[in-house]
This record gives sequence, C-alpha cells and structure tokens, in this order.
Amino acid sequence: MLGIAAALVLVVLVAEFRAIMPALLILFVAPLSAGGAFLLLLVTGTELNVSSAMGLILLVGLVVKNGIVLMDFAARQHAEGTSWRESLVAAGGRRFRPIMMTTLCTLAGLLPLAFGLGAGAELQRPLALAVIGGLSLSTLLVLYVLPALFLLVRRGENSHS
Repeated sequence: MLGIAAALVLVVLVAEFRAIMPALLILFVAPLSAGGAFLLLLVTGTELNVSSAMGLILLVGLVVKNGIVLMDFAARQHAEGTSWRESLVAAGGRRFRPIMMTTLCTLAGLLPLAFGLGAGAELQRPLALAVIGGLSLSTLLVLYVLPALFLLVRRGENSHS
C-alpha cells in the first residue's frame, strides 16, 4: 500500500511540476523526515504502532505540501527568467513565513495530544509525536536541503549535456 501511495503522490507531483526531478526530490525528503519522527518516538519511549504509522502518513502529506509551496514558487520565478539559484533563494525568502506558519500551527494543534491532554488523547499520542518530530525535521529539510539537492542535480544534468 505504501508503494501505491508513493506512486500516486509522484503522479500528482509530476503533473504539478511537469517534470520528474522536483517530484522525486520532494519524495526523497519525505522519508528523511521520518528520522525526526522515529527519534522523538524513541526519546519519549513511545512504541511504533498503528497510530504512529498514521502520523507518518500524515507527515508525508505535510512534507509534500511544503515542498510544493517552495518549489512551485521557485519554478514560477525561473519561468520569468531568473536563474535556478536565485529562484530558490527567492522562494526560500518568500515562502519561509507560510511554511513556518503551517508548521507552527500544526505543532501547536498537536501539543495537547502529545502531552496526553483531553479525552482519548492517550490513544492519539503516538500520532502526535510522530508528526511533531517529523515535521520539525522536515521543515529544515524542505527549506535548506531540498533546494541544495535540486541545485546539485541541476548541476549534474548540466555537466552531462
């Protein structure tokens, strides 16, 4: 099922960007973000279960959304004649606030669940911890690693041309 989900997300990303490389790079960042989720689950002594697995699926959606926000802006800048480097720097500057607002609002909304507050929160605690850990790492990955990887791949493509 995970493979089918990844393939469907890839199809949507390729349709959005009309190119496979940004889509593949965004999907590459998503599993790296899971490192933050696993680390927070480990630190808090929380088991990996169905709830935390659901959090990982939610995390992939958030990573992809943030990647689209950044890369779409950069692609539009590049289409207007700006170099990829300048486009990515501009995208990082212009999209930093919306990405951070989404991240912080999501984290704030999940904190009561992470602390086990409220009715049924204990059951959803692993989901909240997985998303909080993964989203914290993914925000850095999307804002800094994704553009750097994109430039490295572009440089590699240009050197083979």
